[in-house]
Amino acid sequence: MSDDKRPALSPGDYRIPESSPFAQAWKMAAAVGAIGIVCAIAGYSIDHRRFAFAYLMGFVTVMTMALGSIFFVLVQHLTSAGWSVTVRRASEFFIAGVVIIPLLALPNLLNLEHLYPWWHAGDEDVAHAQAHGEPGGEHEGHGHGATARAEHGGGEAEHGAAAGGHHGPEGKLHADTLAKKLAFLNPSFFYIRGVIYLLVWLWLASRLFGYSTKQDANGDPGFTVKLQRVAPGATILFALSLTFAGFDWLMSLEPNWFSTMFGVRVFAASAVLGLALNILLSLGFRRSGVSKDTINVEHFHDLGKLMFAFLVFWAYISFSEFFLIWYAAIPEETLYYHRRWDVSSWQWISISLVTIKFIMPFFLVMSRNAKRSLGLLGLGAGWLVVMHLVEMYYWVMPYYQEGEVAFSLTGFVTDLGCVFACVGLYLAVVFRRMLNHPVIPVRDPRLGRAIGFVNA
Repeated sequence: MSDDKRPALSPGDYRIPESSPFAQAWKMAAAVGAIGIVCAIAGYSIDHRRFAFAYLMGFVTVMTMALGSIFFVLVQHLTSAGWSVTVRRASEFFIAGVVIIPLLALPNLLNLEHLYPWWHAGDEDVAHAQAHGEPGGEHEGHGHGATARAEHGGGEAEHGAAAGGHHGPEGKLHADTLAKKLAFLNPSFFYIRGVIYLLVWLWLASRLFGYSTKQDANGDPGFTVKLQRVAPGATILFALSLTFAGFDWLMSLEPNWFSTMFGVRVFAASAVLGLALNILLSLGFRRSGVSKDTINVEHFHDLGKLMFAFLVFWAYISFSEFFLIWYAAIPEETLYYHRRWDVSSWQWISISLVTIKFIMPFFLVMSRNAKRSLGLLGLGAGWLVVMHLVEMYYWVMPYYQEGEVAFSLTGFVTDLGCVFACVGLYLAVVFRRMLNHPVIPVRDPRLGRAIGFVNA
């Protein structure tokens, strides 16, 4: 079906009816968020540090959900894609949830000194370490300086290690390395950059979701032109903000470590997650009947191809980063993998990301038949969403405590509570805003091309 034969669709026909399970989805998500908040508060009262890392994990999970969805929508406008118009709105709904991300970021502000061992580091710490001929002053997770550690002696070191601070050979803040990073790793500049990232994401959401839904109301094709014009610059802002947010909020958990590929790995994980979420929500629209015949197997086939491609890309980037660091064997670079391989529990989690996140889904959705089987495709997408949560744990929680994974009932409640709180509140906003708009862009000028799309 060509664009000039675009069907006249009524926005009201593609709204979620009150009888649909989707109409109550936001309440269920809000309930999950409320339960998570209760568990998170309980966890905070027991262990401030565990809460800090668990909440960061939950926040980064939401961040990657939103950024992966932004990427998918940006690509459609960059390429003027017609096939994806009917499934694009699913990702746009996840973009609509960006409005709550600044609010979700606030609890992190109370715990930054627990998260980042450089938070209270200053020139006096570096000067002290250099004056005593030390390679670096150990700097514990509670934020005390190298000078304070020297005054308290070995007892302080033992206490910090028990509390899960950044200790041992992998936890030392080498003076020369830290001195070169303090211009970037300082609280004031950290706050400024964080505000910039959030403002960029809010602006992207207002354009990508706002223009698309305004077009539903007045049918002005000029909004499609505006989105195409804004897409190149928006993509640059997206790439820079995602990369530096990954550096700031994740990589600086270990300030000695650095990897120029880490930002790309954050992007790859976000892209896989964004596509998996789109598939799951689009399947929900199709099975509930709210999208009628506008989303079909052909669309899911292409979504499956994209999800499969970015899963391979994620594996390629992850392996390349590991291989280059292993081959060079530079101490500051190997810290990341020593934490995640030298003890058996983290080693098993590392192996699970290779086998369960990559190898098993790789074979599950590799074939054309699997991509066109909605049950298998949905299973693969759900599988990747669950494994994404495991990867977020893998990114953040090794810094809570040296050595083995910190398994405990209270810790488990704190971790799940923080994830439920962040994800539940985010999805509550997504599902609530979903009720106010059609589930497909009913007046997009390329809608006819999307409805008539057939894979070659």
